Amino acid sequence: MATEAEEKTSAENDQPERPSPDEHEAAPETETLVPTSSSKSTEPPQVVEEGPAQQPEEVAIEDISEEVIPLAADGSLPATAREIAFTRAAVDLLKFVRLTDFVPCDYNQDGIVDVLALNSRLSTGYGYSGIGNGVFTEGPSFDLPFRPAAAVPVADSGNVTNGLFLVSAAGTVSIFYPLLEDDPSMTAKASSFSVFRVDTVDGPVFVVHGEDEISVRIYLLINGGLQDKGECPASRTSDVTDWYNGITTWDSLDAQEPFPLPPIGMEKTARIGDLNGDNIPDLVYYDSGKVIYLLSRDGEALMEEQTVSCHSRPAALRLADVDGNDFLDVLALMPSGTLEVYLVTPE
Repeated sequence: MATEAEEKTSAENDQPERPSPDEHEAAPETETLVPTSSSKSTEPPQVVEEGPAQQPEEVAIEDISEEVIPLAADGSLPATAREIAFTRAAVDLLKFVRLTDFVPCDYNQDGIVDVLALNSRLSTGYGYSGIGNGVFTEGPSFDLPFRPAAAVPVADSGNVTNGLFLVSAAGTVSIFYPLLEDDPSMTAKASSFSVFRVDTVDGPVFVVHGEDEISVRIYLLINGGLQDKGECPASRTSDVTDWYNGITTWDSLDAQEPFPLPPIGMEKTARIGDLNGDNIPDLVYYDSGKVIYLLSRDGEALMEEQTVSCHSRPAALRLADVDGNDFLDVLALMPSGTLEVYLVTPE
């Protein structure tokens, strides 16, 4: 049987061991207790040793001091090219036309009857394309040789022939074949003069080209007036992209540097302007039934091509922001009087 002293000693041994006050105060100075993700875990707290803060890793900086950044025509830095879409619309400048006659034909040569509507006071034929089952949609316009007082198809009603027999009010007769492709025999003689506007760091420069193939005349716009800088040599390019490269690098202050002329026949159907908003000039021109856009991309000129169908050769192309969205649109004037508008919209 245990004595009273032995029981007291045994009870003291059963009590849990408590840390000394010195040990309890020193622990936070040497380690940090981080609880585990589970509050019910029986594992002891993780110990994270505190050390010196890590220095950020040094990043090598590429030397770009020698990199040449291309500038826009006005000397500004290029911006990021925007993705753009083209939407075609048409505006008939000949309002309130009263049609007086029409002739069945097949101007698009697809084997389906089309209609060419006429007005005795206008030398224009208005096409309506047949799509079958007696349905017609608005089509292209054609320049007639004169104002037709009367007309009849070249073939009988059982044949689809692309031709008209026309009679004028003066009794002149003609066979007219409406063609969608360019017909050299129907092309009017081009004007002997053409004028180009070139944007430079010193402002716009106007270049007039006449019958002389080897020279042009230079005019500067200063304080709202024109200053005649005299003649400058000229050189004709054979490719429209060569013309673009030449005119975007042409130095107007160098009187001996030839001014680059566009390929023959493209004086009014090739234009240069920034369409996608990156301050780099783009190229727009007509060729073989299409309006072609050569756009800059990633700071490089003429890197992306887009096309929009155009049923016949325009008399002239122009660039202007007609819808007020700060992006240049393309306007194509047809010899028939129709103005086709190709809206440029950022995506």
